[in-house]
Amino acid sequence: MPRLSLALGLLVTLAMVVLTAFPPPILDRARDAIFDGYQRIQPRPYDADAPVHIVDIDEAALEAYGQWPWPRSYLAELTDRLFEHGAAAVGYDVLFPEPDRTSPDLIVNSWVRFSDQVPPALPDLGLEPHDARFAAAMQRGAVVLSLAGGLEGDPAEPLVGFAVTGEVPTTLTRYPAAIGNLPELTAAATGLGTISLGRNADGITRSVPMVSDFGGVLVPSLSAELLRVAQGAGGHVLKTSQGSGEISGGTIAATAMQTGVLSFPLEADGRFRIYFSGYQPERVTPVAALLEADGIDPALQARLSGRIVLVGSSAQGLFDIRATPLDGQIAGVTLHAEIIEQVIAQQFLTRPDWMRGLEILLVALSGMALTVFNRLERPVLGLAAAFGFGGGSVAGGLLAFMQAGVLFNPLMVVLTSVLVYLPGTTIGYLAKERARRSIRERFARFLPPPLIAEIEKNPNAALTPEGAERDLTVMFVDMRGFSTVSEGMPPDRVVTLVNTFLSAVAEALVDHGATIDKFMGDAVMAFWNAPISRDDHAAAALGALSAVNDAAEQANFHLTAQNLPRINLGVGLNTGPASVGLMGSRDRLSYTCIGDSVTLAARLEGLTRIYGTRNCVGPATVAACPDHLIAVGLDLIAVKGFANAVEVSTVLPRMSDGAEAFAGAMQTARAAYVARDWAGAEAGFARVAKLNAPFCNTALLAQLFLDRIAEHRKTPPPADWTGAFFATSKR
Repeated sequence: MPRLSLALGLLVTLAMVVLTAFPPPILDRARDAIFDGYQRIQPRPYDADAPVHIVDIDEAALEAYGQWPWPRSYLAELTDRLFEHGAAAVGYDVLFPEPDRTSPDLIVNSWVRFSDQVPPALPDLGLEPHDARFAAAMQRGAVVLSLAGGLEGDPAEPLVGFAVTGEVPTTLTRYPAAIGNLPELTAAATGLGTISLGRNADGITRSVPMVSDFGGVLVPSLSAELLRVAQGAGGHVLKTSQGSGEISGGTIAATAMQTGVLSFPLEADGRFRIYFSGYQPERVTPVAALLEADGIDPALQARLSGRIVLVGSSAQGLFDIRATPLDGQIAGVTLHAEIIEQVIAQQFLTRPDWMRGLEILLVALSGMALTVFNRLERPVLGLAAAFGFGGGSVAGGLLAFMQAGVLFNPLMVVLTSVLVYLPGTTIGYLAKERARRSIRERFARFLPPPLIAEIEKNPNAALTPEGAERDLTVMFVDMRGFSTVSEGMPPDRVVTLVNTFLSAVAEALVDHGATIDKFMGDAVMAFWNAPISRDDHAAAALGALSAVNDAAEQANFHLTAQNLPRINLGVGLNTGPASVGLMGSRDRLSYTCIGDSVTLAARLEGLTRIYGTRNCVGPATVAACPDHLIAVGLDLIAVKGFANAVEVSTVLPRMSDGAEAFAGAMQTARAAYVARDWAGAEAGFARVAKLNAPFCNTALLAQLFLDRIAEHRKTPPPADWTGAFFATSKR
């Protein structure tokens, strides 16, 4: 599972890096939505003193003065009144490609078109054609007219040129031809600018081209041209990556544009990203207010004097309605006003070329960091890192926008954090659940439920798959005389005999905190202090001796009820250092322990046959003997792997009949034996043989030493003799 988590994390991280570097349209849409959200959180503050104003040809004006297009005599009057009220420059967000059909010199043609009547001869009233009148009004001030891109039309002929620092970028917005104005109006204009703004795929306008390529001719936008005319500048300068030495991959991109003393950043395709303040009533004056004004209106003069004035329409029927991040419907002319305000105030939104590289770096870092935490199975740290990267990128994006107008897209970092963390954590959770199930299946019959729960909390620490050195108390329990009683017994009866006896013993051991290591035919091995550590492991094992004896008696009761023979048992118990952990082959592991102390416990169990006792206990275990038990020293034995002789004892309930007398008699007899007082030892062991002690065949034990004394009388022991018996019994 950790390998799967690692592979999945790296794969997701790689995929997110690729998507960040080469985003599909849906991710571009999501990025734009995030940037729109930034603007809604903090729109650009509107400055009522900004030197730009809009004159709106609204629905009310169309109702009052007639449908569009209006006679250009109206527009001539409007132009004159704008300059009379102090406008610095006037820009028309309107095209005038055809002659005015309402002009006196053309109206007769309208009368007779599709008619067989011969037009009457009209007297010359001396009325000036409307287009000429409009052109004359334009010549009395600085007026900028509009161009639009088209598939067919005339070549664009801007009134001023562009200086380009390097080659013209191939990424600019391109049109084959231009839809312009009547030649006499173009001749009267001070400037020409394009009003083809373009839209995003979702219909929301976020940026507009500030320079476009019309059949190889560069044309500024209406807003850029108005800024030039208002300053009296001679032309525009387009700055490119080639001019600044920033060419990447052989692509030449636009970087900025300068108009007069004003400079503003551009995106690679020559578009300007608008930082919207939204609709502002103070920015707009209805056209009727000017047309109906009687002379110079001081209020209008205060609004228009010294300002760039844009003339456009908010009427629905004129189809110049746009959607922006802040407004669902707004007049297209407002976008030009917003641009001019930003350029003059030098308030821009920028997305530097290195920003995508930063986003890729953060995606890679977040993905790899979370992959590492998932691999280490540290879900809390992983969650903190996911919140750190995801939340930090969101907060950083907001801060960058609000403090510096820099556009950072946190989406991919957030997605990477989620897509790496959640599956990785889920895999880790499933792995832990599988481990828990395995633990329960493996230990449910051999450990008490509370101990299993402790292992589940931290299986690696508890089960020590790499192995651990730890002091253990190990017990071997063997069925005495099994071979004899089972000889000739049917197999099913043998299985019943073994299962009944060992199940009772194992249950008693588990109830006293033991870990069942394994069943070995007619024997069971258990230990304490692993997998969960406990300081009282030796005392707990000693406390289990009585429970094992009781369990054996209960098992014998059930066996005799089924006409099966009684079974006696022998117990070997020892405490000492051992290696414990999951051991075995790659495909078959067992939680077990090994070491000299474990071997000694097995030897001690075998010695119970020789000494005629129910149990034989090692010295380290005896040292933890509680007051309600009494340890009776039996012998010294020499065991392979141990430098010194080992004291062997049997542990009995102190309050049982004969336990105290047996302990005293054994101590006296053994003291004489070690001192080579053969007569005293014989007398002592003769007294032992006559005693009744619980769980002990005193006659067999005494005869063992009496036989040794007889041998020693024949062949005296060496001078360094300690009385140690060489234990050779093996399982």
